[in-house]
Amino acid sequence: MKLLCHKLLLTEIINTVQKAVSSKAVMPILECIKIDAAIDGRVVVTANNLDICIEYICECTVKESGSIALSSRMFGDIIRRLPDEEVSIDVNESNNVTTIKCGKSEFNIQGLNALEYPSVPEVSEVYRLSMKQGVLKDMIKKTIFAVSQNEAKRPILTGALFEIETGVLSVVATDSYRLALVKEVVDASLEPKSFVIPGATLREVLKVLKDGEENVDLIVSDRYVMFNFGEFKITARLLEGKYINYRPVLLAPNEIYVNASARDLADSLERAALIINDDMSAKAEKLPVILNVSSEKIEITCMTSRGKVYDAVEVSTSGEDLEIGFNHKLLLDALKACEDDEIKMEFSNPRSSCFITSRNNGNYTFMILPVRLYNN
Repeated sequence: MKLLCHKLLLTEIINTVQKAVSSKAVMPILECIKIDAAIDGRVVVTANNLDICIEYICECTVKESGSIALSSRMFGDIIRRLPDEEVSIDVNESNNVTTIKCGKSEFNIQGLNALEYPSVPEVSEVYRLSMKQGVLKDMIKKTIFAVSQNEAKRPILTGALFEIETGVLSVVATDSYRLALVKEVVDASLEPKSFVIPGATLREVLKVLKDGEENVDLIVSDRYVMFNFGEFKITARLLEGKYINYRPVLLAPNEIYVNASARDLADSLERAALIINDDMSAKAEKLPVILNVSSEKIEITCMTSRGKVYDAVEVSTSGEDLEIGFNHKLLLDALKACEDDEIKMEFSNPRSSCFITSRNNGNYTFMILPVRLYNN
């Protein structure tokens, strides 16, 4: 194999596909990226850690076709440090030694046989959803924090539910202590469909999604989902199993309503968190921040081995006064994910969930379970 490609394009390709390279792979081949070059100039660069696969397709000057698997870390470090000029990659097919030349620089590195590289999953399309990258990026950002990190307890909750019904896409994530739900209008002609995408996949997809109007296609098969960006594709396994029925949680009646500034409340919580002792994080549920809700303000208090803090935020409320406790990290995550500063909080009693929505946009909802206080 012998090809010519500019350093800037190679850098973009490597930065994209490296997100699917295993940092601590069981097999050395999984620490590599594979390069396939065809004589017509079509070059495909692939990274595959068996959970997620990224393919980048580009056009280069190919003098000899062929394939090679190269250490992702070494190859990436070399390319990034080369001058901004044309790069020559020449593979000796007999021993897989790869020569990289650019300007006056030359490297010879040992590659691996590309035939040993895992094949790209085959996605037999059964469903397709096309949407703007900026919209999908926003939906993932508002839900990814609520995906469970505990694979042993309920594996299905380590992913986010994508659910299409009557032309509306809902993305739902929960770890049993909190829930995040975002809705967006999509193509009304779409058939109902639901699937669960691993949180690890969504975190990598989030890194490459753009804020603009460019589209991305979600292509779904029985076992896989592919995010097609045009020049590159991300393929990953779907999680198997049935997602929990979250809807009854959202129907809980509430009697206490609070209008507040998300930023002011988040700032107050961050100040209160300064005294929370990090080495007691395993007992976080026993060290809640306490919210005392009254007609004109929310008083925030917290007592730990480091000391005691008091803070207050001006709000407007309707309903009775309330004292309720929360894990401050869960509450902060929800507040920081809010799109608008003006939020509405709904409560029922000290042992029931808190619901947070925007006062101007009803497309997203956050639910957080309280920490039970000693006097409740």
